[in-house]
Amino acid sequence: MPFDINRFRAEKRYRNTASVAELMGDLGFLARFDTEIEALRNKWRRRATVASWVCGLLFVALLAIGFARSGDEEAEGMEKQWAGWGVTLVLAVGLHLRANKYSRQDLENRRYSLLSQLLLRLRRDIEPEEPVTLELDFRAVDHPDKWTEKGRAGRWTTNEFEDPWMMLQARLRDGTHLRLSMEEWLQKRTRTKVNARGKHKTKQKQKSATFLQAQLRVKPERHPGLASLQDTARQSVRLPPKVLLSKLDVSEDRLSLRARMESDWVAVPVDSAPAPDATRTCLMMLLSLYQVLNHSNARQGKKLSARASS
Repeated sequence: MPFDINRFRAEKRYRNTASVAELMGDLGFLARFDTEIEALRNKWRRRATVASWVCGLLFVALLAIGFARSGDEEAEGMEKQWAGWGVTLVLAVGLHLRANKYSRQDLENRRYSLLSQLLLRLRRDIEPEEPVTLELDFRAVDHPDKWTEKGRAGRWTTNEFEDPWMMLQARLRDGTHLRLSMEEWLQKRTRTKVNARGKHKTKQKQKSATFLQAQLRVKPERHPGLASLQDTARQSVRLPPKVLLSKLDVSEDRLSLRARMESDWVAVPVDSAPAPDATRTCLMMLLSLYQVLNHSNARQGKKLSARASS
């Protein structure tokens, strides 16, 4: 399906079921689109900044001239100059509005970068023509549609947002069905108090976290006794530093692992950045789940060997 850029501009959401090659092509298009938007945003921001400085300097200069002069004739002579300042003000406002327009279209780079990195590594395990489902949401974490509840935390009023912005589903070459998802959680806190002089002062702060979930769905007959490996599964989990195991489920036909990390994650690791690497985390979660499947296969192999020798 061809990429519909007009629909994407309006929704800021991407949904497609296609081959890995087509999805990677769309992600590359998104990266180029975002680069162009960032360049336009920066260009109009520079123009708006220059216009604002000119407007401010003209305003100060006109005030200084007005104070230095007196009389009706001098006041009439200033009318055209003030009109010129008004035109400059309108121009500055228009330039800022243009820059804000492009700012609203700007995408969070790490979201499409993460999926590009994951598909690049997973494509060897997916048949070239196998349909893969990908859903991405580039709207802000605190978008009104993502608000979940309002509450209290001590003296703070809280508003919580949940942003399940990514979902990837695919069938791997070995027949296993893979599902990867990612969710951002945000809690905004506000508190208003009255100081000794009777003035109201509002404080704001926020808490956030990122949750990743990896799930493998398998055929029970290929991995018998999988549900009994709950303890083994927990021991097999390996996660990067600063990434915490949140939940682990093992049943007859599926494995599910949920992990939590800080919201300042990166998609492409930088040596100087202490933020967690989301790409590495997702891959380590999948390797942990496959380690459990290997334990199931090894145990089944031992049972078959014991039967054969008896």
